[in-house]
Amino acid sequence: MKRILITSFIALSAALMIMPSCVSKKKYQEAVARGKYSLDSLNKVFDKTVAGFNSNTNYLKNSNSAKDLRLDSLNRANNQLTADKASLNQNLVQTINDYKAERDKLATKSRAVDSLMNILNIQAVSQDSARNISDTRMRKLDNYLTTSKRALEGLNQSEAYAEIKAGVILITFSNDFLFKSGTNELSTKGLAVIKKLSTLLSSTENCTVTVVSHTDSNGQAKSLLDQSARKAAATVTAFAENCTLPGSAYTASGKGMYSPLATNTNDANKKKNRRTEVFINPGY
Repeated sequence: MKRILITSFIALSAALMIMPSCVSKKKYQEAVARGKYSLDSLNKVFDKTVAGFNSNTNYLKNSNSAKDLRLDSLNRANNQLTADKASLNQNLVQTINDYKAERDKLATKSRAVDSLMNILNIQAVSQDSARNISDTRMRKLDNYLTTSKRALEGLNQSEAYAEIKAGVILITFSNDFLFKSGTNELSTKGLAVIKKLSTLLSSTENCTVTVVSHTDSNGQAKSLLDQSARKAAATVTAFAENCTLPGSAYTASGKGMYSPLATNTNDANKKKNRRTEVFINPGY
């Protein structure tokens, strides 16, 4: 723009120089002065315009720089938000899956609790019923115990004794009393007691008799097992021959030295271990 103004001024000057000679020198000078003034005015306007342009350019540059910085900041913030969103989504999915798993566990536990409650209710009913049966059974056991002790009258504790154990009548005989010495044959006193007990059993339905015989540790294990089994069988035979219970009501077994009441370290303990146990279950 400045170049255009200068060119215009030169053109004006040339035109003035070739004007007719009738133009006075004074007017020529005034015209030149006016031209210079106009040129100065134009230069000032041009300078202001350029300054304004430069100012605007710098402002725009600074504004663009600030906007670029702001844009970078926003981009970073957006990237962070995107990453946070992805992380939150992943955590949300995991939380939902955990919730579903816990819900399934709770449902399973709830079903288990319901099942347990049903079982407990059934057990409560059974216990009430069993309590009533137990009272009746205990009266029956007490009666049998009293009768059994009558059959053992005259004997001391080392020979035979009766008790209630594990819901049945247990009569424990010393083998030295129940059998003839050195044999598997019942002694006279032992057989007499078995006959008295057989009378008791004959008056009972659904009664079972289990006989288990034991030895001390004197001898070979196999021989002792055989000996105890023979003693148990002889006792069961005596019961079967003297009462009306069916054969299926009896069970006999021998345990040899394997279920001692005391350690086989002296004669007193060994005598205690040589025993025959009669379990009488009077039924319900």
